[in-house]
Amino acid sequence: MAAAAEDSTTPGKDFRRDSRDAFRLFRTVATPYVLKRIAGATAIVVLTSLVGSLAPVLVKLLIDSIAEGGVEGASWVLLIAGAYIFSQWLSRALGGVQGYVNAQADRRVYRALSDRLFDHVMRMPLRFHLDRKSGAVSEILSNGLVGFQLVQQTVLGMLLPTFVQMATVITVLVALDQSMLMIMFVVALGFYGAAFWHGAKRSSETAKTASSAQIDARAIMMDGVMNAETVKYFTAEQAIRERLDTVLRRSEVEWLGFFRVRMWNGLLVATIFAMFLAVNILYAVWQVLEGRMSIGTFVLVNTYIFQIVAPVEMVGGAMQALAQGMAFLGKMLDLFRSEPESLTAKQGAGVEAFSLRFEDVKVSYRDDHPILRGISFDVPAGRTLGVVGASGAGKSTLVRLLVRFIEPNSGRILVDGRPIADLSLIELRQSIAVVPQDTVLFDDSIAYNIAFGRLGASREDVIDAAKLAQLHESIMKMPDGYETKVGERGLKLSGGEKQRVSIARAAVKRPKMYIFDEATSSLDSRTEQDILQNIRAISRDSTTLIIAHRLSTVVHADNIIVLDGGRIIEQGNHEQLLVLDGYYAQLWRAQQAQDRESEVLDKMDVQ
Repeated sequence: MAAAAEDSTTPGKDFRRDSRDAFRLFRTVATPYVLKRIAGATAIVVLTSLVGSLAPVLVKLLIDSIAEGGVEGASWVLLIAGAYIFSQWLSRALGGVQGYVNAQADRRVYRALSDRLFDHVMRMPLRFHLDRKSGAVSEILSNGLVGFQLVQQTVLGMLLPTFVQMATVITVLVALDQSMLMIMFVVALGFYGAAFWHGAKRSSETAKTASSAQIDARAIMMDGVMNAETVKYFTAEQAIRERLDTVLRRSEVEWLGFFRVRMWNGLLVATIFAMFLAVNILYAVWQVLEGRMSIGTFVLVNTYIFQIVAPVEMVGGAMQALAQGMAFLGKMLDLFRSEPESLTAKQGAGVEAFSLRFEDVKVSYRDDHPILRGISFDVPAGRTLGVVGASGAGKSTLVRLLVRFIEPNSGRILVDGRPIADLSLIELRQSIAVVPQDTVLFDDSIAYNIAFGRLGASREDVIDAAKLAQLHESIMKMPDGYETKVGERGLKLSGGEKQRVSIARAAVKRPKMYIFDEATSSLDSRTEQDILQNIRAISRDSTTLIIAHRLSTVVHADNIIVLDGGRIIEQGNHEQLLVLDGYYAQLWRAQQAQDRESEVLDKMDVQ
């Protein structure tokens, strides 16, 4: 295993693995539509390169024909000149057509890859998202798509035409019986290849570190923007800017290192070119002076010197671009290698009445920090369970277990008598509606955010849900009504309005089980009572789990469990727990006293 771990960090092995995985990924998005256009673009590239490579031959024939002179050869000269002009037009015209055909394939691949990548990331377990900053994931996705385009364009737009031109040049030189020039070209190609391989290897290493630094910088920027309100509360703008500047400075240094490698490689390539040019020109001049080479052939050789050097240098640029593209692709491919959640059922079982049972469930995020220490309880179908306890007692962990964001370390969770792990994630999560404590809304209309609970919900369904959540009248007072934009993460709404939107979103879903996780924590006492009545109304025929720190929220529950330190310390309905006169009863008396004090203060404020 140690050897395998060591190999996985080897740059050459990483490059081969990434190349193999990138090719497999391309095969999954290469539809017949894409393949036909890539084939068409490839054919145009070959034809364009062939025409461009044969143009110097026409120049040679034209010069030699002019040098021979004679009126009788004028028509032949004009014919060659016309062919040369047509070849120049054709190569440029085909280049434009090739660009359009290639763009069709490129855009379709980009679209398919974006859909596939987004779907994969969204199906990753919650732990994946908790371990990564959203800005970093966004930058990885962006860089990965850019890298994939860079690789595709490099292979089709740079490497392929280069090889076609080189093959054509070599064929012409063989036909002209210029064996010495052939040897010079081969030697030059060897020097070029060594220089480009060294440059590509170093570019790949520096591009990876530069890309990582850029991802870190984007993560900090996104984190600051998304939490701008908190930053302003604590006047921490300067601290965030300094933190970002530190990472940007590292990113700048890494990118400068990348371009420094390219600069030195460019100087090396320029030196090789100058030496190659000098040797070839001197040899060609000597051949002309000896009468072994015509003026036209001399022009042809010199034209080919530049024509073959340009594509060879393009290969070098392509190799460096390929290395940069693969560096960008690397982290995106790592995402694809991560195992997503399985959305299929092991036994094909669905959810019916939704009776719930926990059997000695234990959860620990770390070995030294258990969250639940053997929880067992039953919730018959259609009944309501209240869960109370201090912060950190494990209440929210119950929610994550029920929707399978996390799995228990031991014990079983049964739904309708079947292990929850055997149920389809899609059916399970569609059967549960969660109203979380911290509501996050999409930057869209109120109607969209409510209807998000059930795809295809009509406007009437949305309005009915808003009325159940005591939100309809507030919406109708807004300038754009249900089309009012809520802002990013719902920043344009108050805390109470956001929670009522969340309750309406759950109501429109019509689930078999409701989970209210501190659903009324941001509401005033009167609105809270109205919401509680509606919660009881909408969840009358559904299994309901209510997590709360205010005991008035759970007094109507059929059963209440009291958590402390990850264990159930008390259990029963409201009256039974009061008679028990334990932790629940003490908390009830304390909250009742607080409520009476608040009522007195409210009356004093009114007076």
